[in-house]
Amino acid sequence: MKESKTRDFQSILEKQRLDASIFLCSEPIHDSNIQYFTGFQQTRFHAFSCLIITQSESILVSSRLEYDRAVKEAKAGEIVNLKEYDNSLTRVLKEKLKYEKSIGIMDRIFPYKLAKNLKGKKFQDISSLTDDIRSIKTREEMGLIKKSCQIADHGIKLIEQELSTRITEKELVLILEQELIRRGAYEIAFPTILTSGERSAYIHPEPAFSDKNVQKGLGLIDFGARYKGYCSDITVPFSIGKLNENQKKIIKTTQEAYQCSIDTLEEGMPAWKVFDLANKVLEKHSFEFKHSLGHGLGLDVHESPSLSPKPQTKRELKEWEEAKLKEGMIFTIEPGVYVPDVGGCRLENDVLMTKRGAEILTRSKLIEL
Repeated sequence: MKESKTRDFQSILEKQRLDASIFLCSEPIHDSNIQYFTGFQQTRFHAFSCLIITQSESILVSSRLEYDRAVKEAKAGEIVNLKEYDNSLTRVLKEKLKYEKSIGIMDRIFPYKLAKNLKGKKFQDISSLTDDIRSIKTREEMGLIKKSCQIADHGIKLIEQELSTRITEKELVLILEQELIRRGAYEIAFPTILTSGERSAYIHPEPAFSDKNVQKGLGLIDFGARYKGYCSDITVPFSIGKLNENQKKIIKTTQEAYQCSIDTLEEGMPAWKVFDLANKVLEKHSFEFKHSLGHGLGLDVHESPSLSPKPQTKRELKEWEEAKLKEGMIFTIEPGVYVPDVGGCRLENDVLMTKRGAEILTRSKLIEL
């Protein structure tokens, strides 16, 4: 499977008239394309690897610390120990790319110093190329993401059992993350967010969870599992105690926007149109949509496609490419409403796009106490 992905990418390099491409993991940089093409899985901390893909070969460069594992686990034409080059990646690249001139890179993370050391090379951003390839999941990837989603579903059950005003936000998060690991997660997919009461109106709160007891009113828990590199991402909304009319309206609007989005998903539909339909639900109830409707899932928590609004300015439209929902895409649907001094609600599940429509992979729902 990994060899097939590499061959497909090499064909793309040829069509784009690129001689080679470079992908790099070197803290704080982490490029999951290396695992995508080789199967070589690494932690996001204290890791080093570099993948070179030319039109005819693939070369994985590993540090001495992980070389033995790379030889055993990675699918690449050649595996190089960086130690043999005096631990100089520049030396490796200069030798392995001696005759290649046009190089594809991920320009948002490729180090300026490294590019400067490779004099005579012409660099081109290939982020959109890899995004497009990875947006359609293989059967193997679908299976791994479904497993990650099953693990996350166990987290929903635990929340139903443990949620209470007698427990602190921090305690509930620790119990939840422990359950995800116990159920098979290799690690959590991203830092868990738990907000309750008025703090639930913050989309990205700081801290992500507090030392205080879970508050009455509205709340939400945003979490995910990572299984063999692949992520799930769900948000469980909850309410505790008697709600006022504003709080009830927030929940009802979120649920309506969620169901509208799910009901309209079909292959070939532009992603921005799904956002637009959900946004109209919020506007109808006089609320503002403060983030995108959803995002792709895979080795990264945020991948293509992005279910975001269509740009409005000429400049943005010139650079914009319309994304359409395709069979094999896996993405989140996560409408949310947030009102300062009142609270917020977000309902998020993971979805697989099929020819028959949307297959819901997770089972998040409103929990009421």
